[in-house]
Amino acid sequence: MTAKDKKEQHASYVADYDESASSSDDMFSSREERDEVKEVLKMSEKDTRRVQLWRLAATFALLLTAFAVTYTTYRFLKREETNNFETAFEQFSRTLGDAAIGQQQDLRDGIESYTDFISMHARGTNQTWPYIYIEGFEVYARDYLNQAHCEMTSFFPKVYPDLRDAYINWANEHVQSWIWESHMIQKGSFERLVDITGNKSYHPYIAKPIGPGQFVPDINRSDYYLPSWHLSPPPSSYGLVNWNMQSTGDYDATLPGIHKLKNETLCTRVRPYVGVPVAMTEEEHTALHSKLKDSNLQNPHSFCFHPIHRDATFTDSEIVGIVGFATAWDEALLDLLPDNVKGIHSVLRNDCNQSYTYNIQGGDAIFMGDGDFHEAEFDQYEVIVPLNLHTHADFPTTEGHCQYSMHIFPSTEFKTAYDSNTPEKFAIVVAVTFVVVALFFFMYDVFVQKRNTNLVLKAAQTSAIVTSLFPEHMRDRLAEEAEAAQKKKRNLRDFIKDEGDVNSGDRLRPVSKPLADLYLETTVLFADISGFTAWSSVREPSQVFTLLETLYQEFDDTARRRRVFKVETVGDCYVAVCGLPDPQKAHAILMARFARDCLSKMGTLTKALEITLGPDTGDLRLRVGMHSGPVTAGILRGERSRFQLFGDTMNVCGRIESSGMAGRIHCSKETADLLKQGGKEAWLEKRKTQVAAKGKGPLTTYWINVKGDRDVASLADASAEFDDDELGATRSYGKKILGLCDKTYRLIDWNVEMLLQILKQIVAQRAVAGLGKARLKRKSTFDDMASGQTPLEEVCEIIALPEFDDATAVMQQQDPDLVVIPDEVVSELHSLVSYIASMYNDNPFHNFDHASHVVMSVIKLMSRIVAPTNLNNQTSAALHDHTYGITSDPLTQFACAFSALIHDVDHVGVSNAQLVKEGVPIAKMYKGRSVAEQNSLELSWHLLMSDDYEQLRSLLLPTENEVSRFRKLVVNSVMATDIVDKDLKALRNGRWDKAFKKGDCINHVDKDPRDEVNRKATIVIEHIIQASDISHTMQHWHVYRKWNQNLFEELYVAYLNGRMEKNPADFWYKGEFGFFDFYIIPLTQKLKDCGVFGVSSDEYLNYAQKNREEWEAKGEEVVAEMIVACEAKYGTKESSLLKEAPLLYPRGGHSESTPTNVEKFADEVDV
Repeated sequence: MTAKDKKEQHASYVADYDESASSSDDMFSSREERDEVKEVLKMSEKDTRRVQLWRLAATFALLLTAFAVTYTTYRFLKREETNNFETAFEQFSRTLGDAAIGQQQDLRDGIESYTDFISMHARGTNQTWPYIYIEGFEVYARDYLNQAHCEMTSFFPKVYPDLRDAYINWANEHVQSWIWESHMIQKGSFERLVDITGNKSYHPYIAKPIGPGQFVPDINRSDYYLPSWHLSPPPSSYGLVNWNMQSTGDYDATLPGIHKLKNETLCTRVRPYVGVPVAMTEEEHTALHSKLKDSNLQNPHSFCFHPIHRDATFTDSEIVGIVGFATAWDEALLDLLPDNVKGIHSVLRNDCNQSYTYNIQGGDAIFMGDGDFHEAEFDQYEVIVPLNLHTHADFPTTEGHCQYSMHIFPSTEFKTAYDSNTPEKFAIVVAVTFVVVALFFFMYDVFVQKRNTNLVLKAAQTSAIVTSLFPEHMRDRLAEEAEAAQKKKRNLRDFIKDEGDVNSGDRLRPVSKPLADLYLETTVLFADISGFTAWSSVREPSQVFTLLETLYQEFDDTARRRRVFKVETVGDCYVAVCGLPDPQKAHAILMARFARDCLSKMGTLTKALEITLGPDTGDLRLRVGMHSGPVTAGILRGERSRFQLFGDTMNVCGRIESSGMAGRIHCSKETADLLKQGGKEAWLEKRKTQVAAKGKGPLTTYWINVKGDRDVASLADASAEFDDDELGATRSYGKKILGLCDKTYRLIDWNVEMLLQILKQIVAQRAVAGLGKARLKRKSTFDDMASGQTPLEEVCEIIALPEFDDATAVMQQQDPDLVVIPDEVVSELHSLVSYIASMYNDNPFHNFDHASHVVMSVIKLMSRIVAPTNLNNQTSAALHDHTYGITSDPLTQFACAFSALIHDVDHVGVSNAQLVKEGVPIAKMYKGRSVAEQNSLELSWHLLMSDDYEQLRSLLLPTENEVSRFRKLVVNSVMATDIVDKDLKALRNGRWDKAFKKGDCINHVDKDPRDEVNRKATIVIEHIIQASDISHTMQHWHVYRKWNQNLFEELYVAYLNGRMEKNPADFWYKGEFGFFDFYIIPLTQKLKDCGVFGVSSDEYLNYAQKNREEWEAKGEEVVAEMIVACEAKYGTKESSLLKEAPLLYPRGGHSESTPTNVEKFADEVDV
């Protein structure tokens, strides 16, 4: 089994226990309950299936109706929204189309009016074509531009070749006057005219361009010329005057169309706009488009041309000139829609393969760019608006111009404005209505189902309880008997009559036949936990039940698997039988295997539980006895009926178990014979001595060593290998370097767990108080603590504990179980405890096992601190004061536990007096007083303050004040374990008298009212560790015997090594009386007088008195046994072997740091 598997196994044990502990039905196993539930369900299966079918049908109908109504509502409202969207788009698209057509109509009307004006003006002023000069031209042109919604216009008179020179001469004479006039009309100045006189830019000929800004005379025309003449706005230079429209070739196809159609306006393809900077500046052009958000020169512009007739009233008259207008297509898209209407796309297309897209945003038209950018998903809503207004039939087929149309589409933005969550809301309301109805239906069904389930479970639980108490056939007979009795009572009249006729003699007869049977072939097992009574005497009740429930639950599971019937548990004794109610031919073999499994589980579980239940848990062992024979099994009916076994087999089995050995299976000859018959003779080992059984005489018995599936010993020690991931490295290091055994590491784990629980309380309390996290500087702090003083000189009469904080008490303290200690802190704490454990010597008494026992006693006593019973309606402040602040300060509790852990570090098993006598270096260092205690404290403090535990210290002791208080608590606590030093004893007695002694002889008043409480707290803390250090004398007799023998053995070895003058065997029996009478019992009385330990002080006093009585009765016999055991193990003083052998324990210790500690009990006896 790998470490991971063992860890998972351990976790499963804990999880299984937690689950069973949280259940209210722990009296029977979950598997039995499941079996009974299946049986009850099987009986009601037909009705249950019918109910389930109707439930499914009703559920399906309800869901189908809910879906249909919800979907119909949603679709209807969604269609309404779509209709609103379509109607709105139709309305707005019609508005846009009408506006575009209107703009085109204005364009054509304005151009025709302009051409008619020029023609009429020429006739009215008797001017001859092409010599047309219009005074005030700019005034007229501006009006017609506004009418046509255009930006620029130019007049091109037709000049035939024979009139070319005459026209040039005429133009040279008039060009400056009309340009000056137009600039003055427009701006009132010539500021825009770059070349006022025209000397630089004017071309005195009809020109054609040959490059940017380069012109040459155009003299090769054979048909006619169309030189530009009047322009509006007026040009900024003379460069465009007399520019021949035909010279570029751009309009070669347009001019024939104009002459063909005679009176139609033709528009060219979209071209780059040339009005800037020729006719206007960029700022002036932007001003024309001020309503547009994105005005720029790239917006679509076209030039439209219309002929000028000699006779304006007759369209068939000669065409004598052409006018051209520059127009912007976005002019028709402005100020048409309300501001909240956004997202209509208008695509301008022509048959010259050009398209341009606008996004209509209320009154604005935003140019999106060249191309068609409408969203394809709205193609179905396209609205086409033709923009080619004409009267001539050949207009569509005439070449030389582009025919425009506007295509209007909605967009997602526009549609979203009509998408509301109304359909969803109504659908949700309808759905919620059905959900509420369904919820009531299902709640009703749930309650009915729950009621039925509870009935089934109750029936199953009742059946399971009965099954766990009685075999199946007994259960059936009980049920039949109850049913028969019920039928008898149905006739009320007969029942009453029968009652009236019953006489007293009838009442003495049983109402029915007893439920009992004889079983001839059975094997009975008694399994008792060895050491349980002593172990449980030092544990809390919850810990005792944790152990028993965990073990018995595993035993029950094993019994079920091995076909063994559990009869009962009596305290820590587990009783089981195999061979009833169903006969088992191999009942002895099955029971042997069951016993083997229980032994292995016992070893595994106790070691795993030692981490939570404390020292000595892993030492508990199962003592098993087995006997085969006939038994009478039946139910003793009464107030609490139980299934019982009777007969001599039970008596013999009890004798076999009580005469067995812990950790082994003991069986009778009858059971051994059955195992031999089953071919399992190899399992048996005959016991060398016979067992004396009461009423039976000497009995031949056997040990059973079951071989097969698993190795019991390996399983018993399996839990020792559990490794926590975060502590695995520390444990591995400890095993290799520190040389610690598995049992020690289980104790280390338990100590770490106890300290972690207190550390979590410290962190939780600080979180509420909002204390800072300042890191302390280790070196400076340590130097302050060790500035020329020994620990003994640091002992304080009063240690000030924190005062009660009202603000902190009002706040809800964080649950310590929710506090997460960082992994590195846990690792450091584990390492610290491991090193402390390694610093303990392998003494019989003063060892790490003893230190862990003291820690357990300290924690138990601190948990028993309570307020006096006369405090009614206790407040937090009152509880704080009456428990002297100890219960309110987890740091004090941590200091007490830590002091218990380190108080005997490096102890060598001899008294302080012997160390002083031997003159070891540390005796001189500490001036011959409390040598072992001071040595233990200094070594441990140095270790805690080392750099290896910086993270732990920063969490435990973040401030200098806390370091100082923690140091004082540890010093006083460890020094309190020296009960021999007369000065320390006098100091403690004086403080006790000041604090607790009543009478006229004591008249002490503290200057500070807090000093009285702190003095009592200091005394209580010292008495806690003093009582814990010798707690074995105030616990069960077997616990006292164990540690008393260890102490005797330690002193005996010291005597043999020449490190003790007297043989402890000479004074041990009488010395214990003095120890009880002059120290133990008075100490327990002081615990009671402190008034904070409740019933625990009475418990300690009662155990101390009982142990003294037991010692008085059995002490001499016990001492004799201990002497025999020690002489057998170590020899005698006169043994030549021992004289030549080295010291059993080192004299003088390890170099200068000699391992020492006080031998409290020996010193007291010596005194």
